[in-house]
Amino acid sequence: MPDLVVECPVRLTASNRDELRLLYADLRDHYARRDARDGTRTTLHFVWTGVLDPELFGPTYADQRHVFAASRPVLNSARHRDGLQGTNRWLSAPPQPDSASSRT
Repeated sequence: MPDLVVECPVRLTASNRDELRLLYADLRDHYARRDARDGTRTTLHFVWTGVLDPELFGPTYADQRHVFAASRPVLNSARHRDGLQGTNRWLSAPPQPDSASSRT
């Protein structure tokens, strides 16, 4: 089964969490139908733009885990001037003071 990656540029704000949950559900349903029809497996790669507030990202990342469950791979990256940075773990785990970082 071929793997496909779809990049989804998104912006996170204090007021758009409900819209993002609807987007996640629509994407889940659309790619479930398409993958079943085409015999593919699509990875959704959310590329976050703008300032990514950890207080906002944690809840939307939890929404992603809930909506997508094990239905497909989901990646998250933050777009910075130097290119893409971050992964699901890096974006969802704050640095640990006085210990090794859990960011990868």
